[in-house]
Formats: sequence, structure tokens, C-alpha cells
Amino acid sequence: MKSIMSCFFCFLIWMQVSIANEHIKIITEYFPPYSIYIDGQLEGISTEIVKTVLNDLKLNGLRISVYPWVRAYNIALTEKNTLIFPLGRNKRREKLFKWVGVISPAQFYLFSLHNRDDILISSLNEAKQYTLGTVMNDVREQYLIDKGFKIGSEISTSLNHDQNLFKLLKGRIDLWPMNELAAYYLVKKRKLLPKYTIKKVFHLADLSTEGYYMAFNKDTDNNTVSKFKESLNKIKREGIYKNIINSYLIDE
Repeated sequence: MKSIMSCFFCFLIWMQVSIANEHIKIITEYFPPYSIYIDGQLEGISTEIVKTVLNDLKLNGLRISVYPWVRAYNIALTEKNTLIFPLGRNKRREKLFKWVGVISPAQFYLFSLHNRDDILISSLNEAKQYTLGTVMNDVREQYLIDKGFKIGSEISTSLNHDQNLFKLLKGRIDLWPMNELAAYYLVKKRKLLPKYTIKKVFHLADLSTEGYYMAFNKDTDNNTVSKFKESLNKIKREGIYKNIINSYLIDE
């Protein structure tokens, strides 16, 4: 029995060391409220979830690097052992990554300015008569392109979400495809009241899934991915995940 137990604990230690020896790179973008700086520290819904998983796996020493989205996405596509978050999941991306699990909620809408009573949309196709603001290579941009929207005519692309809010406020775009939590956060960050500034005009129901994910580059070892999955599921079972999410919820 002692021999069996010794082998078991040696196996657990080996599993832990094998993850540590993979030189995992963790990357995100600045995307309030999922990845934000608070008093100089990287925090946010997704960041706290990832940090909790790292703590559970005894990988606290791993650094989370922040890049513009286009660079972060390209690194995750090309470099083995790269973990990226928060990442929207769609058919185009399905085989490009090894998916760990959902780390934050996401319901997507087309937002307009609150005073744009002229914008009435009953189908996504009707939105093609307006200009929509997206972030380059973002899941919303990919989704709209797949639905027949064209960059340069119906789509005006930017480097980040805050730029698109600026465009919306200045009338340079008509519609802002965004998840509601991030939309309200960015509006409030500008000292504006969301309910008097923006409004939902169309629910992107088939884009709205369980939420944002964390995922590894497709060449990452399956053992590493499995250990992260196990840890994420553990903090969900223990209620830690839900507590973190609830602490960031923002009213309109």
C-alpha cells in the first residue's frame, strides 16, 4: 500500500513539474472589465479567474503579459504553450486552439446612441444599412464578415473597444457590436450614465454563447490543457468562480 501511495504522490508531483517545465506564456489584452489595471495591478473578471487557476496549480510565478488584441491573437496562434484570454469561441476558431473553458459571461448586442430613434432593426441583415464599429480580428468582426458585412463599407475597424465607443459618441459609426458588461463599463469609465448614453437595438443571439474562454495554442501538450481544465472546473464547483463574477457585475 505504501508503495502504491508513494507512486501516486510521485505521479502528482511529476504532473505539476511537467506543467511548470512547459514555460507557459500567458497573454491578454486591455479589455475592461475583463482585464484592467487597478492601482497599477492587472485585475478584472477574466484575470482574477486565471490567477485563481494559476494559484490552484501552484503556478503563481507565471507572468501575464498585456498586448494589443491583434498581436495577442497572432502570438496565441503561432507560439506553443501560449494561453490567451478572454477569447470568444466560434466555428472559425474551433480548431485553432485547445479550449480550457468559460471564464466570464458574454451576451452580445448591437448598441446605438440612446437618442438614435431612427435605428430600428428586426434582423441582422437590416444592420447593413448602417456603419458598425469593430476591433480587428475580434470575434464580433469575424462573425459579421461571415454574415456578409464588408470592412470599409458596413464595418469600420479599430484597434480597441474604447476607440469604437469614441466613434459612436462622435457619430462616426452607427452601431457598436459589444457585450453588455464591457459596454456599460466603458461608458461609465467616461463618467457617463449608460442608460442615457447607449441602448440595445438588436441581440446577437447566435454570437452570444456561454461566455469568453481561456484557450491554449493548438500545439500545447494535452496534459497541460487537461490540468488547467480540472483546476477551472474545481473553482467553479467550489463557488469561487461565481463569487468573482458577481463582484464585477455592473448595473445599467
